[in-house]
Amino acid sequence: MRRHRENPPEPRERSLCLNWNTVRHGARHLRRSAPVLTSKRHSSAFTLIEVVIAVALFAMAAVILTSTFVNALQARDRVTSNDERDTDIRSVRLQLLLEPNLDNAEEGDRIETLSNGEATWRAQIEPTEVIDLFAVRFEIEFQDPQEGQIATYSEILYLLRPTWSKSDERSDLLQDKKDALDDSREFDRF
Repeated sequence: MRRHRENPPEPRERSLCLNWNTVRHGARHLRRSAPVLTSKRHSSAFTLIEVVIAVALFAMAAVILTSTFVNALQARDRVTSNDERDTDIRSVRLQLLLEPNLDNAEEGDRIETLSNGEATWRAQIEPTEVIDLFAVRFEIEFQDPQEGQIATYSEILYLLRPTWSKSDERSDLLQDKKDALDDSREFDRF
């Protein structure tokens, strides 16, 4: 059996043994082991400037995305408006193309359109040197144009319309063409 000692052993004295490494690095060792009077706090929170910069970046991104979205919506509305106007122009032009009488085509007419209210159209028609071909200056005036659209529209069309030709003018043009062909051919050579 073992016996317990009554008194604990006395601590041994440390022997002061200096070697070259202790002397050379000792001062640094002392500085490292000395308590630091100024403590740095390592915090996981954001600083005020970081928060301000983050909010500013988010605000800029939000403004850019919002303006892009608004521009896309406006472009879609303009395309829709232009499509509706083109549809109305085609329907009014069809009225001119369906008109068999030259005098009625020159007088024009009124027609109710789907998107631009009532439209008044008229045509200035002139015959060309080609038989049954007419140069037509076609004009439309919309009574209630859509926002951002102009109220008038005009175009020049070349239409081949035999029903618009007057018989005497047509006969004169045919005779002129026949004479021009006869003159260009030289039958005297044969």
